Amino acid sequence: MRIFLTIVAVLFILGGGACALPSVVTYRAIDGDGYVNGSGGMSTATAALVTGTAQFEEVTEAEVEEGRTGGEVRIRISAERNDGGDVFVAIGSAEAIQAFVLRGSHEVLSDLKFDPFGYRGVSVGGTRALTAPDAGLFAVSAGGAGRQEITWTVEPGEWRAIIMNSDGSPGVDVDVRFGVRFPYLRGFAIAGMIIGGALIVIGVLWLVFLYRPGRNRQPAEAAPAPE
Repeated sequence: MRIFLTIVAVLFILGGGACALPSVVTYRAIDGDGYVNGSGGMSTATAALVTGTAQFEEVTEAEVEEGRTGGEVRIRISAERNDGGDVFVAIGSAEAIQAFVLRGSHEVLSDLKFDPFGYRGVSVGGTRALTAPDAGLFAVSAGGAGRQEITWTVEPGEWRAIIMNSDGSPGVDVDVRFGVRFPYLRGFAIAGMIIGGALIVIGVLWLVFLYRPGRNRQPAEAAPAPE
């Protein structure tokens, strides 16, 4: 029986660790505004960097299309040109951005990772220049010298993010920062740490109780009664 109880206690400890450790990692990754962030350099010989917003959200396309993330998930993107020139950052519908980039060249990004930062890119259209962007084509945009930042609440449908030189010229070289804020993520991380910690404590106390000193000592044989 004690072997079975020992196995149960060890399972409590292992389960608590499996719950607490990723929760600690997640909690430490969240900034003061509730965003999980990634940053790094991006460059292309084409005129724009383009990626689907689902690359940031880590949710399925079905969830986006059904609107289950609408009003809940927020995306933050900022970019600054390494040469100090004007940069343009925007998010728009897939149709609007696709129609825009067909006028020139662009690089399609995939497998975007925050930690460690990385991505894959496929160039389309060579190095043809794009026309200067019209902010009215996009849901949210920012352009100019220095670091430009946009924040967007995820909406149903298919959306794309674009980063480019403000004049549409090819050769984009930028320092980019991405952030995603999920609803209640900090609360879930705290709850995971509490639950995991509680399971570990229960498992340890269980083992201490099972193997405490003196628990398995046999009582001394009683001395024979005098005749």
